[in-house]
Amino acid sequence: MSELEALAGAQGKFVIFVASLLQRAGVAPIEEFADLLGVYAECVAETDPGEADILRSWAASILAVRTH
Repeated sequence: MSELEALAGAQGKFVIFVASLLQRAGVAPIEEFADLLGVYAECVAETDPGEADILRSWAASILAVRTH
């Protein structure tokens, strides 16, 4: 695993952690957070497809955690 892949993975885990805290505090359900992150990824894709791929991956990871 490259350093960039490790960094993206660590940041993704942090995003999952933040999403969990927001749900716990009653700010935003995990599903809504993941959906909004996915929408944001589509906006970012217009100028930076690589970053959008990472954001989409994070959104998918959040939804995957929700099912466990």
